Amino acid sequence: MASLRARGKGRPASWWRWGLIWVFLMAVAVQLVSKPGRGQAPAGGRAAQSGQNPQAGDRAGLAAEAQAALQKGDYAGAIKSLERLAKLEPGMAEIHANLATAYYAVGRYDDAAHEAGEALKLKPSLTHVHFFLGLSLAESNRCQQALPYLEEDYRRAPDPPMKHALGTDGVRCAMSLDQADRAVEFLRALSHDFPDDPDLLYLSSHVYSDLATRASQRLLTTAPESYQAHQFNAEVLELEGKLGEAADEYRKVLSLRPNLAGIHYQLGNLLLAGERGPHTLEAARAEYEEELKIDPRNAAAEYELGEMARQGREWSEAIERFRRALSLDPQFADALIGLGKSLASAGRAEEALQPLEQAVTLAPGNPNAHYQLSFAFRRLGRDQEAAKELAAYRETYAKSTKTRQNIRTGILGNIAQPQTDSPPD
Repeated sequence: MASLRARGKGRPASWWRWGLIWVFLMAVAVQLVSKPGRGQAPAGGRAAQSGQNPQAGDRAGLAAEAQAALQKGDYAGAIKSLERLAKLEPGMAEIHANLATAYYAVGRYDDAAHEAGEALKLKPSLTHVHFFLGLSLAESNRCQQALPYLEEDYRRAPDPPMKHALGTDGVRCAMSLDQADRAVEFLRALSHDFPDDPDLLYLSSHVYSDLATRASQRLLTTAPESYQAHQFNAEVLELEGKLGEAADEYRKVLSLRPNLAGIHYQLGNLLLAGERGPHTLEAARAEYEEELKIDPRNAAAEYELGEMARQGREWSEAIERFRRALSLDPQFADALIGLGKSLASAGRAEEALQPLEQAVTLAPGNPNAHYQLSFAFRRLGRDQEAAKELAAYRETYAKSTKTRQNIRTGILGNIAQPQTDSPPD
């Protein structure tokens, strides 16, 4: 997608970029002065010694200058020597290869692509030049030409910097050509090879976001009155906090598909999330019960009904609802916590231990699980175990708070938020 380039997404991070340039130089640059008949210039000058062919001295001297400049990272200086050397030795592939590298390093991608192509015509075995041809074509926005090179070369690239650059350019080019499948294939390969790389995690989040945006735009354009379009609108309005408008859209979905699973559940959630009136709880309960008529295996709806019963101190109903939710989804950690809380509140603290301990095992980073288990131990007079779980609660609470702050800071900037250390309900 063009916006990826406009926003700077898809270009290799600088250390990867310089890393791949250095790897290439190690493979090719030395060949400027190591080929037979291409010795280095004498210490006294390019052609100073008596009897030396002046043109041969020029070649050797320019080669030495170019190699020294490349190894120092002086790409502009290397370009001057290499351009002169290419005029003297137009048939030497290594000169064109190094010139392609230097052009790439200073951002002259069209020139880099041209020189890489010339090098490959002269010597097809220069594999690294093949890599740089694809990269240069991509960086000069000739993505249609670049993609076949990038796809072929990613599979055989011998080092991480090269793979990183080829893959990220492949993603950007595929998106710019509206070829989502190819972009996703690159992302899968990159995720396997660089699972925790921040640049690629950032890139992936934007690519998948762009793909979702494209699909939603196509949906709204091609089928604006479909139930799917109304459902999408409802989800967007919900994210924007426009809960009443979102509920209206969900009701339009039901008018078109009365038995569509999940919609009554969403309506129940919206009712509980908005301003509460005298009949809010009854209305939400009715939505969850209606959902279960359509989808009896909706563990989340059973859980919400269990929570409503627990908050109303109806312990028997809460316990029954949470157990139904767990029969549908045995790994439902929140339902295990709800069951444990309800059992403890009903005076059955001994029974509460099993679901709460299971919740801690399933979700060791959940502060609420540790707190409720501490509460149950305390009720049973097992103070040492209660203290251990309370300490775990404080530790996991601090970690989860820090994680939330980091996410918020990453999205919104460093905005201070009031902190509390109040235990969960």
